[in-house]
Amino acid sequence: MTTIIAHRGFAGVNPENTVGAVRAAAARADRVEVDVVACADGTPVVFHDARLDAEADSRGVTDGSGTVADLSPETVTAAEVLESGQRVPTLDRLLAETDVPLDVELKRPGAGTGPRGSLPPADRDAARERWLPFVDRVLDLIDGRDARYSSFFEGALAAVRERDASAALAPLCTALDTGRALATRYDAGAIHPSLAAVRAAESVPADRTVNVWTVRTWVEARAAVEAGADGLIADYPGLTRWIGKGTGSRD
Repeated sequence: MTTIIAHRGFAGVNPENTVGAVRAAAARADRVEVDVVACADGTPVVFHDARLDAEADSRGVTDGSGTVADLSPETVTAAEVLESGQRVPTLDRLLAETDVPLDVELKRPGAGTGPRGSLPPADRDAARERWLPFVDRVLDLIDGRDARYSSFFEGALAAVRERDASAALAPLCTALDTGRALATRYDAGAIHPSLAAVRAAESVPADRTVNVWTVRTWVEARAAVEAGADGLIADYPGLTRWIGKGTGSRD
């Protein structure tokens, strides 16, 4: 049966990455995906964009302003998300107020993340060290929770694996070859490729769970499953309804 992972708490229908979204998504998903970034003091908060406002490449999903990595957690968590009445939560608060299994995307450990994807051997130690302080804080908070850690950044995956030999990992990728390489290097049980990557591949790995992002329509859901996906990282609930008998357990 196809696993459903609620992308940012089903961001198509809920205020993304909020406690309310995670609670609402829990009843219709097997797991909920959230993004985690660092404030200026290193506090992990649940947020996607670099900025609270619509400057640079950020979308302006809150009524706040400024770069999250430069702001205090008090400033970040005062920001309202999409006029919903929901505020940006700290990871600590989200964990305390929800209990659904999580997919935690490690996005930014502060200012500067380095390049995405697989790194040359000479660059891997520095990348891991850059991520370790943030990863330590995230792992300490999540201790004991059902959680899997994903990232586009090799340094983040390497830092998690160094700190916890048994942690569940899932490299995020836009090319399956990159995902396979990172999954092998860090003993990851899953790979999270884009839908385009799965469609372009001759086959998907049979030895690891493959969860495809970001699925927004039932046509995309069907294409992902037909290409061999085990799970869908989806913006909307109910997308497996028309795929076929036996897919989607919570629609």
